[in-house]
Order: sequence, then structure tokens, then C-alpha cells
Amino acid sequence: MSPKISFWLLLRLAVLLAAFLAQSSEGATYRDFRNRHIDHPRTRAPNLNAYCNLMMRRRGMMRRSCKPTNTFIYSRPSSIQAVCHRGGRWVTRNLYDSRKRLRVITCRNRGRFPRCRYVGRREKRRIRVACVRSLPVHFERLI
Repeated sequence: MSPKISFWLLLRLAVLLAAFLAQSSEGATYRDFRNRHIDHPRTRAPNLNAYCNLMMRRRGMMRRSCKPTNTFIYSRPSSIQAVCHRGGRWVTRNLYDSRKRLRVITCRNRGRFPRCRYVGRREKRRIRVACVRSLPVHFERLI
């Protein structure tokens, strides 16, 4: 393959990749993010496992399959929204890292559909989110 063809092929692949990455959080909304990840004030449950099973069912993440992992943030919504501007640090594209550690519970599935069985872990961690119009729309990961 000639260097000229390789360059154009790589350029086309880079453009396609950039379009895919931009689109991955474009269709998401803050409302979806809030449903999947925000629980403030925190829902009461006898223990973290009961909390995870309740929340995953209540938020519709066990309908067709067991979502492998989900993180619930139980800090104030204003603190979470702040990650997309003053309370966060820009990373790349539309991704921002929180400056402060937030209270979270991570739920991991240990069962098989339809018997999803979640185990919870409580932590205080920084988060990385994708933002659109200064609002979080996608939870990327804990940091």
C-alpha cells in the first residue's frame, strides 16, 4: 500500500472514530443520567446488597437482562452537575473529572437473568462524566 493511500485510509478511520465517540453520549440526556445514577437523598435499605437490588429493579435496569455494573451517586444533584463546569476538570472531548470526591454506591451483578443478584460497595470517589450543555449525560467511570 502506498504512503498516500495509507494516509487517506487512516484519516478516514480517524474521522469515523471521532464521529462514533461524539455520538455515543450525544443521544443521552440528563434525565436518563439522573435516572440511572443519581439517588439523593439516598434510598433507605437494610444493607448495601438490598439497596442495589431495590434500586436496579426500581430504575429499570433488570428488565431484559442484568446490567453488569451500575454506580449510584448520592451526593446533591447540584454537586454532580457542577462537574460539567467549575466543579470539574476537562479531560478530553466532552469528558470531565470531578474535582471533589462524591459519595457513591457501585452495584455489581453476581446472578444470571432473570435472577439478577447485586452486591453493593460504598465509597467516596471522584467521577468521570460526559457532559452536554453543561449537564452530565453519561457516567464514564470512577477515578
